[in-house]
Amino acid sequence: MSEPIPLFPVPPIDPARFAAEQHRLFTGMRLHIGRSGVAHRVSWVPWMNSLTLPAPACHQGWSGLGAGGEVTPTHQGVSCRKCLRLGGEPEDPDQRTLFALPGEEQG
Repeated sequence: MSEPIPLFPVPPIDPARFAAEQHRLFTGMRLHIGRSGVAHRVSWVPWMNSLTLPAPACHQGWSGLGAGGEVTPTHQGVSCRKCLRLGGEPEDPDQRTLFALPGEEQG
């Protein structure tokens, strides 16, 4: 049996180089997921062979490894309410709640 001919050639990626580049891009930064304007604190999660990749500290869901631009670094201050809470910082006063909980007034 022969090997299939790839429709779109994919260059091989060296995991160690990829992880090192992610560390270079995200160290000291915050991150955006997709096109969201919310800035998350960066945490480093295990990937493979003791390598780590950046992810939102609040564990916000997303898919991918970041190679396709799913997460991007930003200098913007943290604006994710959960990341702020986990970091012991006061919540961003500019981020509005989506809806009022029972007994609360929407401002």
